[in-house]
Amino acid sequence: MRQPFALIESGAHGLRITALNDIAAEIGIETGTALSDARAAHPTLISRAAEPQKDKTALLKLARWAGRYGPNRHIDGEDGIWIDITGVAHLFGNEEKLLDDLIWRLASFGVPARLGLADTLGAAYALARFGCPPDARWALAPAGETREAIAALPVESLRLETSRVLLLKRLGLRRIGQLYDISRDSLQRRFRSPDIAADVLMRLDQTLGSVEEPRRPMQPPPVLSVARAFAEPLVSSEAMETFAAQLASELVEELATKDLGARTVRLTFYRADGTAGSLTATMSVPCRKAAHMMMLLKEKFATIDAGFGIDLLRLDAVRVGKRDASQSGFAEPASSPFRNPAALVDRLVNRFGSDAITVLQPRASHIPERAEVRLPALEALVVADTWHGADTQRSSSPKSALRPAFLLARPEPIAVIAEVPDGPPAQFIWRRVERRVARAEGPERIAPEWWRTLYLDDGQKQPRTRDYYKIEDQAGAAYWVFRHGLFAGEEASGSPSWFLHGLFA
Repeated sequence: MRQPFALIESGAHGLRITALNDIAAEIGIETGTALSDARAAHPTLISRAAEPQKDKTALLKLARWAGRYGPNRHIDGEDGIWIDITGVAHLFGNEEKLLDDLIWRLASFGVPARLGLADTLGAAYALARFGCPPDARWALAPAGETREAIAALPVESLRLETSRVLLLKRLGLRRIGQLYDISRDSLQRRFRSPDIAADVLMRLDQTLGSVEEPRRPMQPPPVLSVARAFAEPLVSSEAMETFAAQLASELVEELATKDLGARTVRLTFYRADGTAGSLTATMSVPCRKAAHMMMLLKEKFATIDAGFGIDLLRLDAVRVGKRDASQSGFAEPASSPFRNPAALVDRLVNRFGSDAITVLQPRASHIPERAEVRLPALEALVVADTWHGADTQRSSSPKSALRPAFLLARPEPIAVIAEVPDGPPAQFIWRRVERRVARAEGPERIAPEWWRTLYLDDGQKQPRTRDYYKIEDQAGAAYWVFRHGLFAGEEASGSPSWFLHGLFA
């Protein structure tokens, strides 16, 4: 557009200009000017209503795309993006080539930009907004030379409020370098408020790197990351799979140097048209096998749309864990029934979702229905030895402690006739069918959890003792039943009830 153009927004004092193009700036129009004043001086000014929410959405999309230049990034204010390019510049040759590549790609999207690169976020901000030469699109402060690179920049570049900038200028401090030679005590005495002095000194220290500046990226930063850029975009899934496998091998080597294993990996692909996508694979135990990672990711490759081609791949270890020492295949034969189910769980979870696959884990309770808890398989599964130990312990339990193969989710009441009050059932009715008992084994007494209040179908709310029996009817079916309560002692105030809790195979 070769005419002066501005975006306007309604405020307390009427319509004011919030943004303008270069032509409008060249003829002297400034942001914050009332639209009526600007139109009076320049009748040809074209204006449109600003849409800040759409601008923010577009900026967020641009920040997501900028992940190709570093996994840690976020929007900065209303018109900026910060990117941490640590460990990424070599993919583009060097820092200068990275900046050139970023400028070129933004220009191809129709997005004009100015870039600043420095050791700190504050210095990069100052260079991008106030340090770019007229004939350049980026400014760079060499590593370790931030102090010299920003000395000549105006104090506005310190990201201070307008009132603080005006106060600094009234004191004759117009350039950042002028603050270097003034002692902190002297600088504090020049301000009427200690808060103003503290704010100025904090921003100066953050810009120079003396004080760490907190930054919150768009998503949690990966623990480890490997990437590869391509001069010719990838268009086939076979080529992408090949390079993804190479990245997986590199990531495994990085994990091995730190004695870690990956719990979650994310493969991000950046398309030539400025869009991006990602695939995620989650593992139940820390993994350091490239083949296993690729097996989980490969199942999702069919969902990738390469578009005009993929020119950068990045593989991140999002979550990691310490790998436990294991010696599988030596202490037990390959046909051992206690095989680690981690690989199977990984495939099922990544195919059907983490909530769809659960496992039962033992819980410290003698009450049968509370002795196990259902947990997501990814969180509950640790190592194969845990499963081996649990099975061994169960198989070595005494015969009286064996549990039925099928345990009812909730004990069901039964009507019982017993030869003696404290004895096993002689016959019982369950689900309207009468069954005569041929033999019985028990009782196995389980004391109540006195700290809990129990709720069963008989309406009893106080914890009561259970006497469990394994019984077999005349047809050969085996049941697990219990008498809830005692006929004598502290629980003699109420009549005991009978329940069927499980079926034996």
